Amino acid sequence: MGRYLDRNEANTCLNLGKTIEVFLGRIMEDKEVISYLALMKTKDGRVEMQLIDHYDEGNLEYTDIYDFSYVDPDMGFETINFENLEQCTDFIRKRFHLDEIGFVNSGLCQEEYADLIKEEGRT
Repeated sequence: MGRYLDRNEANTCLNLGKTIEVFLGRIMEDKEVISYLALMKTKDGRVEMQLIDHYDEGNLEYTDIYDFSYVDPDMGFETINFENLEQCTDFIRKRFHLDEIGFVNSGLCQEEYADLIKEEGRT
């Protein structure tokens, strides 16, 4: 099985009450910040999307982005609700200028982060 979920698999995960994620990488002007999205189903069946920003405190030996410091811990996450995954996907493509969206199971953004570090030639 590959790392990425297709849209049907992503929808199934959401319907089962699981969180899925999309690693965005360095999307802010401050290139010391890494970002990802967390998507989950709400009780009323909508899809909630959270944009999460962390300071890049890692390296190939330490890729647990979930432990990194939040950019603004007092503000919380930017959260937007959508009627369904299709509407959410359309928004993600437009807002973040993505042709392909790499949905992954919760917890796998750290592997995406490790790939980014390798791409950048960091250790």
